Amino acid sequence: MLQQSINRRTALAYLAAGATTTPLAMPAFAATKFTVGNASVTASSDGHFLMPSDFFLMPSDFFLGTPLRDQLGDPVQIAANTYAYRRGGKTFLFDVGAGAGDFITQSFPTVSKLPEDLKMAGIDPEEVTAIVITHMHPDHIRSVAIGAKPAFPNATVHIAEADWNFWNAEGFAGSGPEGMRPMIASVQETSQAIKGNIALHNGSADLGQGVTVLPAVGHTPGHTAILLDGGSQQLMITGDLTVHEDVHFQNSDYGWALDVDGEQAVETRKRLLDTIATDRLIMAAAHVTRPGLGTVERLGIGFKISRL
Repeated sequence: MLQQSINRRTALAYLAAGATTTPLAMPAFAATKFTVGNASVTASSDGHFLMPSDFFLMPSDFFLGTPLRDQLGDPVQIAANTYAYRRGGKTFLFDVGAGAGDFITQSFPTVSKLPEDLKMAGIDPEEVTAIVITHMHPDHIRSVAIGAKPAFPNATVHIAEADWNFWNAEGFAGSGPEGMRPMIASVQETSQAIKGNIALHNGSADLGQGVTVLPAVGHTPGHTAILLDGGSQQLMITGDLTVHEDVHFQNSDYGWALDVDGEQAVETRKRLLDTIATDRLIMAAAHVTRPGLGTVERLGIGFKISRL
């Protein structure tokens, strides 16, 4: 039995208190450019997080003291990747990172590197025409605003209506789980800054230029994946479908403390990993070691990612 309730309470308390680990100095890296069929895509990094290993919800009698825990270490370093795509005079960003000045960056000073990476990639904020958000956790959306203004003034921000309504429910910042309240407040502040630029969809959307949004619910109520069609190859950008390459592939039934619906998140993970493996898609994951790219194959009852 997963120790979900205990670990979730621990997770929320951790977020409310802020991280206490000392950040490691990390060198700057240029963004990674790669091709998907006839499409050119840029993988950028927002830095990384240091998270407690018990955020991974595993059977306690199996996980504690096992080689996997020793392999992961504690805290666990978790990557934070985003992706950009240019085609037909359009520039897409797929998630935008944690931004500056909110509770995540105060707790996790090793993130908020995306602006530098985009600059190195030659992407100007004013040229971005579309931002596609997989879900509204601050590490995926907060950088879309600077203070009370949009950071990408010419971009339409595409978000699932279910996620928008969930995070922006009236009174939620004061009535939600206590440990989540700073996160909720951060999301709602971001929403106010960009509400004039929002385009909501029902979890599925054809955004043109080969970009399709697909439902991938569980991690959040409106969590989505993004399929990019490059003709001879396709890329699936998966958000928080997986949170670490050494856990959620081979052990696809393990949870994550920040999943809103843990059972649904596991079912979605297994279904989409099976699709990626069966259809031989390239996977672009937010939290697989940078640049987060790989191919997936079945391995026993789970999966294996071979990073590109």
